[in-house]
Amino acid sequence: MKMDFQYFFPSRLIFGTGKVKEVGIYAKEYGKKALIVTGKSSAKNSGALDKITESLRREGISWEIYDRVVSNPTFEDIEEAAAFVLDFSAQVIIGLGGGSAMDTAKGIALRIKNEGELEEYFEGKKSTKEAAPLILIPTTSGTGSEGNNIAVMTNTKNGVKKGLRSPHIYSKVSIIDPELTVTLPKRITAFTGMDAFFHALESFIGLRCQPFTEMYSLKAIELIVKNIEDAYKNGDDIEKRANMALASTLAGISIGISGVCALHAMEHPLSSFFGANHGEGLCPIAVPFLKYIKPHVTKKLASLAPIFNIDDFLSEEEKAKRVIEWIVEIIDKLNLPKSIGYFGVKKEDIETLARHVEEHMTHNLSTTPGHLKYEDIYSIYLASL
Repeated sequence: MKMDFQYFFPSRLIFGTGKVKEVGIYAKEYGKKALIVTGKSSAKNSGALDKITESLRREGISWEIYDRVVSNPTFEDIEEAAAFVLDFSAQVIIGLGGGSAMDTAKGIALRIKNEGELEEYFEGKKSTKEAAPLILIPTTSGTGSEGNNIAVMTNTKNGVKKGLRSPHIYSKVSIIDPELTVTLPKRITAFTGMDAFFHALESFIGLRCQPFTEMYSLKAIELIVKNIEDAYKNGDDIEKRANMALASTLAGISIGISGVCALHAMEHPLSSFFGANHGEGLCPIAVPFLKYIKPHVTKKLASLAPIFNIDDFLSEEEKAKRVIEWIVEIIDKLNLPKSIGYFGVKKEDIETLARHVEEHMTHNLSTTPGHLKYEDIYSIYLASL
C-alpha cells in the first residue's frame, strides 16, 4: 500500500430516500437558472425528472432540459450540449442519470468555462481553469461519478475512451437517493453493480492504493458482495438498493483517489469500437485478467476472505482462488456476458485491441501489478474470447 499520499474530496454528499426532492434547496445556492442533463426517457418514466423540476419550481429556479445524452458520450456530443447551455446561460448544471449523463454534465460544466477544444484538455495539452457548479444525481448504482473528478468521454478521431480528470468537476453537491434506482431493469442493475465492484477491486489491488482507498474500497466490496444478488432478484427491496447505492459512491471515491487497473483499460475499446455497455464489457475480461495477474495480487485477494466468508485456515493461494471463483459465479447468476465474442469481437480483432490499449491506456496500465505489456494484454483478450 502506498504510504506517501494525498486526499482531497470537496463534494457535499446528501444520501437518503426521498432526498432528490431537496435539489432546489441546494441549486439555489449557485444561481437561478439550471440545466438538467439527462437521457431520453428513463428519468422521465421513473418520475425522477418531475421530482427535480418540482423542487426547482418551489425554490424559484428556472430550468431547461437537455435530454439527448447518449451512451459513451463523445467530444462532439458534449460540444453540442455545451452550445445548448450557452444559449440558455445556465448557472448550475444538474446531471441526472447513469454515468453517461453525469459525465456529460461534467463535460458541459468544463466546456462552457474553458476556451479551446476538449481534446486539448483530454490529452493534457491544456489545464482547466474552472467549471460551472455541478449537482450530480445518480439513477444507477455503478459508475460512482458523483464521487469523483473524472469525466469519461470518447475521442472519435482515434477511438480512445478514457477519463478526463479536473479538480473543478467535483460536484458541489451529490444527491444519492436509493429510491431512484428501484425502477432499474434487472440487466442494468447487474452490469452497473459489477462496474462498481470492479472499481472497488481494481483501486484496492492497484499500485496506487493508499489508506483512504482501502477504507472506501473494502466497504464497497463488502456491500456489493452482500447485496447485489438480492438487488438483482428483487429490485423493490429499498434496503438492498440503498446498500448498492452507497457501495457505488464509495467505489467512485476510491477510483478518484487511486484510479483503476488494466481491466478498465481493456474494456474501454470494447465500448468505443464495439458499442459495449461498460459494465457488461468488464465481465468477460475480469476473470482472465485476475488469473493472469494473480501471482502479483494473491496476498491482496486473500485478504478479502472474510468478506466472502472464505475459511481462514486456507492458504493465501486458495483464498485468492476462491475470490476469483465468486466472481465467476456471480457473473453467471446475473446472466452477464462470459465472452467478448458477445460484443462481436473475433480473434482477428484482438491484435488491434491490444495495440490500442498499449498505446493509449498507459495511465491504467501503470497502476496494474505486473506492469502488463502488449503480449500480456493479447493473452488476456484471447482468454476472454
